[in-house]
Amino acid sequence: MSLARHPRYPPPVRVLVLLLAGAVLGTLFDWTHVTTGTTAYTSPSWLGLPWWIPLMYAAAGLGIGLSHPQLDRYLARPPRPLTPLALVLGIIALGAIWSGSGLLPLPHWQRGLILAPAAMLVWWTLDRTRAGLVLAGITAIAGCAAEITLSRLGHFNYMNPDIAGIASWLPWIYVAASVAVGNLGRALTPHLPPPGDPPSMPLHA
Repeated sequence: MSLARHPRYPPPVRVLVLLLAGAVLGTLFDWTHVTTGTTAYTSPSWLGLPWWIPLMYAAAGLGIGLSHPQLDRYLARPPRPLTPLALVLGIIALGAIWSGSGLLPLPHWQRGLILAPAAMLVWWTLDRTRAGLVLAGITAIAGCAAEITLSRLGHFNYMNPDIAGIASWLPWIYVAASVAVGNLGRALTPHLPPPGDPPSMPLHA
């Protein structure tokens, strides 16, 4: 069943779903990094995580989920049917890559050799558009910049960073997040024509 054939949800519902998805899933996946000793927060409140983590990931989910459908217009990304299975697979793949990055008993560069093709497989399977690849790159740059900033401000740190205070495999988590959360946002948002296209007129019998 394709979600593309069903009515999209009103803005308040989209915002609520993306906020909840980001807060719940982002916090859960980030917790796997704490439990595996990949990262540590300087002022944890519970389970090794600070109180503001759900808020941060809620904002991230909202940012990706709302921005990607809008940017699709400007990147001329063709609409693709999205099934519930595709959305679930995207979230599962994101969780596997995120937790796997901390579980792999390998040096960072070797983890990257595994996570890079895994993330690209997610893109190839669930997106496969040049626009989606551009958005994944933008998301990876923004996400890594945010983590570098948080690390330099002293809020958290990677236990064994190898580049700019973070792990060199980190961008691949954001590539998978761009696809998974971006598709969730697309499933909740009506497809918009590219800028400059005239609005379509309803057909009458």
